[in-house]
Amino acid sequence: MKTILVHLASAAESDILATFILPVARSEQAQVILLHICPIHATHDSTCQDDASEESHWLNEAAREFETTGVTVQIHRREAHSIAGGIRDAVSEFKPALLALSWRRSRENEYDTALTLQELLLDVPCDLVVWRGEQAAPPPHRVLIPSAGGPNVQVGFRLAEDFHRAYGSKIIMLTVVALDATPQQVDEARAALEARTRTALESLQVPWDAVQLQVVKARTPVAGILKMAAPTHADVVILGASEEGVLHRLRFGEIPEKIAAQARVPVLIIKRPLPRRITLYRRALDAVLRLTPNATESEKIAVYREARRNARQSHDFFTMIALSTAIATLGLMLNAPAVIIGAMLIAPLMSAIVAMGLGIVLGDARLLKLGARTTAAGVAATLLVSFLMELLIPFDTLTHEMLARSSPNLLDLGVALAAGAAGAYALARKNVSSSLPGVAIAVALIPPIATTGMALALGQWSVALGAGLLFVTNLVGIVGMSSFIFLSMNFMPGIPRRDRMRLFARGWQITLLLILAVSIPLALVTARQVRQLQIKRAIETEMQAELRTRSAIKLRTWHYQEQGQLLNLDIEIEAQEPISMEQAADMQMGLAQRLQRPVALTLKTIPSIHLPASP
Repeated sequence: MKTILVHLASAAESDILATFILPVARSEQAQVILLHICPIHATHDSTCQDDASEESHWLNEAAREFETTGVTVQIHRREAHSIAGGIRDAVSEFKPALLALSWRRSRENEYDTALTLQELLLDVPCDLVVWRGEQAAPPPHRVLIPSAGGPNVQVGFRLAEDFHRAYGSKIIMLTVVALDATPQQVDEARAALEARTRTALESLQVPWDAVQLQVVKARTPVAGILKMAAPTHADVVILGASEEGVLHRLRFGEIPEKIAAQARVPVLIIKRPLPRRITLYRRALDAVLRLTPNATESEKIAVYREARRNARQSHDFFTMIALSTAIATLGLMLNAPAVIIGAMLIAPLMSAIVAMGLGIVLGDARLLKLGARTTAAGVAATLLVSFLMELLIPFDTLTHEMLARSSPNLLDLGVALAAGAAGAYALARKNVSSSLPGVAIAVALIPPIATTGMALALGQWSVALGAGLLFVTNLVGIVGMSSFIFLSMNFMPGIPRRDRMRLFARGWQITLLLILAVSIPLALVTARQVRQLQIKRAIETEMQAELRTRSAIKLRTWHYQEQGQLLNLDIEIEAQEPISMEQAADMQMGLAQRLQRPVALTLKTIPSIHLPASP
């Protein structure tokens, strides 16, 4: 026998849910478990035990109402730290086919049950029906079902079938089209709605004359549904939980919640259980989002204004870009890390890039373009200054600091992501804004661009390409991660502005694609570097083992170069006795045998004398 679990928080809810659950229980021949949860940290003075007699009275009345229609009923009471947690525990224990509960806005000084809906819509492992209404409703004779072909619509049709059997309800199928839709588009939408409806009714016992098709023009789907969710058109709305993308759900809330909060008739929200892998993923996302504080409206305004101010092009911006580039270029020529760090500290490029991330999250095209233009101008100025300095100063050597920026790997992407998160957080939280100079040092934007300009002047195309890849890695990493941090702190585009929502979605998609595109060459470089490190360790291990077989020889330095299978070794050793050609050939053969590959050996010997301590 199927089980329907009905959560009841008050006597009013028992009247509400009986109207909608009784037809389902009778139709499915299911037993009903009436669940009441008492939160043990309730704010009122009375305890759960004090209220037990009063609760037992209305729970028994609710059970009798179900039993009079021939439905088997059980009453289950339990204490829990939270309503949502208690419901999830009961679902795990009873394993119902359907969970029904009532949701209403919490009032002041009242235990907040709104979280129950938010959490259960994410991960409840059974079919879910959530009632949204303030008072008991009469039997619904007009059932409105907005349909876009989602996976939850079949559950809605099953409920509508039960209402039709019990109350003779008429089913109104609704689809929403754009305000500027042509008559042809309206006809196509109606035809698609009819096809979906006929397919859904194939397995149900609802006559076609009990169904009405409705096409409404509106600015948004929500507006169209709310237009019909009125007493003049419907008695109840059955709405499937939307399948929006994860990014839209992070902070914007589910569309059904918006409709349920504004509709003028009762709303039933239905949802099929999500696959376990998806629920675990979304729980992990929620856990991450809870780590960051929500910004207040005044903080959002202050951050936006500061981001716009810092992202503007000005004489001061170009002056600081030129000076930081000059310092970075000289530091690269001198191979001086301290000088390069000084250039990172005064470079103003970080603020413009973080502004791009904020522009994506807010869906603000003007801020995004402002940050992008300023970033592009800063990059061009840096390339020009470093290129000209390389031409004017007689310096044509690739230093270690330049080469270090020509082979970025996945670790550099990790640095960029972390720096982007830190930069956005520091911008939004004034009490940690002093950390911004450290973020600028960590991500190092100007040195790779300066290296690119210098390498172009020297004709070192591979170095220029590597340094350019490092800058692009830093750029997309900062934009992507700063966007995520701003989003997690409750920055969001204006929901009514569809253009902002489109920009938000498109910006995220492009940013993620860029991160993926950058990750591919970085992964290849990382794999090559790991392989080189493994080869180097193997060579050194075998050389040390070979030299231990020979007395009075000490390894100083060595280098290698691969030419296919051939390994060219350049070794420098200290020897107390001269090394003959035969001994060198023996060493070469021994290394070749140990490394299992042909070896070309260049051996440099430095004579050494070891004198023991004098008596």
